[in-house]
Amino acid sequence: MSTNGIHCRCTIAVALLVAANSIGAERGWVDPRFDDVDEEIIVTGERDDSHQVVNLETMMGIYQSRLQGSILYRRQEYAEALPHLLAAARRGFKFAQARVGFILQQGADGVPQDPQAAVAWLAVAARGDTHPEIRNYFKALWAKIPDQQRPQLENLIEVYVQRYGSRANRVTCDMSHKAGTWLKKLTCRFQDEHLYKIGADFDPHGWATSSVESSQ
Repeated sequence: MSTNGIHCRCTIAVALLVAANSIGAERGWVDPRFDDVDEEIIVTGERDDSHQVVNLETMMGIYQSRLQGSILYRRQEYAEALPHLLAAARRGFKFAQARVGFILQQGADGVPQDPQAAVAWLAVAARGDTHPEIRNYFKALWAKIPDQQRPQLENLIEVYVQRYGSRANRVTCDMSHKAGTWLKKLTCRFQDEHLYKIGADFDPHGWATSSVESSQ
């Protein structure tokens, strides 16, 4: 890589770190309980099964990962939560994407921040039908990034959208009123649920997309 290229990446990284730290400080969302996790976030192209019908085994595994990640995240056990959240984030689930972005944005306990990946994940989570807090958080972060440094980030965001966006993963997200209340919740689900006979007493979304998700 050329010296100019290295300088450009470093400049963007510094700007994003400043923006990320200022947003986190403003909202008080800084938590040091995140242990070192060896996780590759580099995007190398569209997944082979993008836009294809999701099989039952994969579907159930992602729902379980999302639920487990939500539980661990709320306990602030970020190191254990991250692999579960990534599994759901890579399949188009917005709260998981936002949480992965937040963890990578803040960094802690010796884990390097990954500001570019954090912005990309938060941008994907903020696209389309999503929770207002997710969209507002991303807008506040984006507003602090200098104009000259946005084109490279926009390119990265588009790659993430193509690979991890809800549409590419056959996931539908919508805001609806929580039963019996005036509160709205964000619910994301696979479009292909109707293809499988799942027991009536099984709720693949559970409180991970109601009392948990709507409170974040």
